Amino acid sequence: MKKKILSIALVFMLGASVLAGCGQKEAEEPSVKQTQDSEPASEEKNTEEKAETENSELSGKITFWTTGDKSNTNDHTYPWMEENIKLFEEKYPGCEVEATFIASGEDYLTKITTEVAAGNAPDVFRTYLTGRLQPFVDGGKVLPIEHMLETYPETKGIMNDKALALSTFDGKAYAIPLIASGEMFFYNKKIFAECGAEIPKTYDELLALVDLFNEKGITPCMLGISDPWPGTIPYMMIFNRLNGNGLYEKVVLNKEADFANDAFVNAGKYLQEIVNRKMFNESIVAISQEEAGNKFKAGESAMIIDGSWSVPGYAETLGEDVGIFNFPEIEGGTGSSDDWLMNFDEGFAISSGTKNQPVAEAFLAFIFSPERQAAYAETGALIACKNVNYDTSKISALTTEVLDAFESAAYSIIPWDNPLGTDVGQELNNTTQAIITGGDPQKEFEKLQEYAEDAWGE
Repeated sequence: MKKKILSIALVFMLGASVLAGCGQKEAEEPSVKQTQDSEPASEEKNTEEKAETENSELSGKITFWTTGDKSNTNDHTYPWMEENIKLFEEKYPGCEVEATFIASGEDYLTKITTEVAAGNAPDVFRTYLTGRLQPFVDGGKVLPIEHMLETYPETKGIMNDKALALSTFDGKAYAIPLIASGEMFFYNKKIFAECGAEIPKTYDELLALVDLFNEKGITPCMLGISDPWPGTIPYMMIFNRLNGNGLYEKVVLNKEADFANDAFVNAGKYLQEIVNRKMFNESIVAISQEEAGNKFKAGESAMIIDGSWSVPGYAETLGEDVGIFNFPEIEGGTGSSDDWLMNFDEGFAISSGTKNQPVAEAFLAFIFSPERQAAYAETGALIACKNVNYDTSKISALTTEVLDAFESAAYSIIPWDNPLGTDVGQELNNTTQAIITGGDPQKEFEKLQEYAEDAWGE
């Protein structure tokens, strides 16, 4: 019989609540997972027939921008998105999607922010949520998605209200999140076993583990910060373990600037400590996170700090030899290793300047149809939608391990640069990069405080 699995969406109640304002069958059959413990949505037949009739008359070209790198074997979203475009144009022969894929996330953020502000946004585009989406909404640059959802009831039926809350302003949702994502340590089980290493439960054990790998001539942990953002991941983990979540909620979620607080500075000192202990590769500043991931897959390090978006690539390359763990607890700290960096991410929106709203809405609905979301889930992606049935036999053990970790999380920490917004979020990433490269944590966070006060008008 079919077994319904509780969605990881429930975990996000803790993190998202602060932002509220702004399967298995019989052996001979494939196992099936449903992403939310609720009955599949159903709609009136006449509504579906009306939508089908209207859609058959669609025609015209739209532009579409997103991130994607054909050459990156870790990027399983790229081929899925290309297939979406192909199948959409087959279903609607009168429609054409002119797609632009930008490999670098940092380059994409800069380009889409610039083009949206200039009124040159593509018809449908990948956007960000919470603080990064709000300027687009405030500027009237994106359309609410309610009309699209009413037109396409199958898509509406798999929407996750907790995910949509991160794109909702004044009661209207403006983007659909694609994935549930998180950030963590990945580790090479084979290297750990050969070195007699175990997953660290405390910060002191982590330092001892770093020493062990260095003594054996093995790079303990890969990280690439040529684009600054990955360096903020270990910083956020350290900050939580030291300080819990109260100050994070005040400063990051509520935007009450207090970055010169000793708590932020002290976490920066811990970050420098693990850098100086030679936890990371010497090339940390010279390489990108994608390059770091490729080196980890090649067995050039025992660990990497990375995001769940890399799960399909790591599982495909390393198989059963890869696992995950969270940053350990720090003695005397008030945080917990049961708190995970987690979020709904990669929203997709429709430009308010689109000249072909019907086709734009049809394409967005197609991407978020039950069939296409099931196909995406079967690549190992952690989809944000609910009520989606897919074949769990196609899912790796690593994907299951990540899902289990997220479902057991005590608290979800939204990666800071999202709620902080494009300006302060980017400056935070620049701050952690500066600290990793030897900058004085006190001075760097004082500069961030000044920047935040100016940006937030304090």
